[in-house]
Amino acid sequence: MRTTGDAAAADGLSSTGHASFSVRRLLGLSLEQARFQVRGFAAADPSRQAALETIGQTFIRGYNAALVARNADAVLPFISSVSQAERGFAVEGAAMGAAIADAISFRASLLASCIEAFEADFTYLLHVGAGWSLARVPWRRRRILAELDPLLRWLAFDGLGFHDTYFYHRRILGGWRRERSGYAARAYDQGVGRALWFVAGGSVVAAIKLLSSLPESRHGDIWSGIGLAMTYAGPATTGDIALAGEAAGPNRPQFAQGVAFACEARALARHIPAHTDHAVRTVWGIGAEELSGLVRKARDRLPEAEADPPRYELWRTAVAGAFSQTTGWHA
Repeated sequence: MRTTGDAAAADGLSSTGHASFSVRRLLGLSLEQARFQVRGFAAADPSRQAALETIGQTFIRGYNAALVARNADAVLPFISSVSQAERGFAVEGAAMGAAIADAISFRASLLASCIEAFEADFTYLLHVGAGWSLARVPWRRRRILAELDPLLRWLAFDGLGFHDTYFYHRRILGGWRRERSGYAARAYDQGVGRALWFVAGGSVVAAIKLLSSLPESRHGDIWSGIGLAMTYAGPATTGDIALAGEAAGPNRPQFAQGVAFACEARALARHIPAHTDHAVRTVWGIGAEELSGLVRKARDRLPEAEADPPRYELWRTAVAGAFSQTTGWHA
């Protein structure tokens, strides 16, 4: 059994008194929780498995760091220590930890301060990370969502879908899902798709097999999530991306939309990894900067007032439509 000091060092926690220790002991996550063997994920190429496990561990470190922090300044040293390629995952985890810390301490400042500190580069990741917390502190849902940008708050349900698939993938593949109605269910499925890339061990063939077990009516949103995960998290080769695009069939515009949103998230943080650039060029036939500009222009054209479907879905639809126009693709 690890000692308290060992756990703190391994999981990115600091000793900040008895109260913080109690929080860590009750709610902190071990890095072991990101291991494929623990999660029951598909056996994978060792290098891919290591990359995806590292992403999970980076998320957990960010979560643990925020869980015991007093303010965003206390989280900043850890976030700054993470490589640019993985920093978004640390911020995502920190948003989850901040939202949970606020909930159990009956305060409402840490998530807000993290959003203020990191939104310039990682606003999308912050919204997704806050969504993970909805699974752990459901009584706080209304308060957490109120902290989020009205356009981007649907990403919280995406984060919730990722959380449930990452931790309970067998239940998800058996048909269970926490959100079943309204647009929240669609955003949730986008998160399911992102997580399936991890469950499948970064294998396109395995991801397609997992997807095939779910109702066809959900495939478009799930393909969007798969495209986003392959492009943002990787590691995926151009061959992987091409295979996934072909397998998406009539849902290829949704897959492409996921690729585009991942590109925009990377561009916002001013770091485009090679695998992101390759995915963008393979699917869209243009560069990452041009695609990010396309995504932002589509957002700028959205109506100011909320509608049905939500503006977030109008944004996604516009980007998917631009894929067909840009590439000449037709179903």
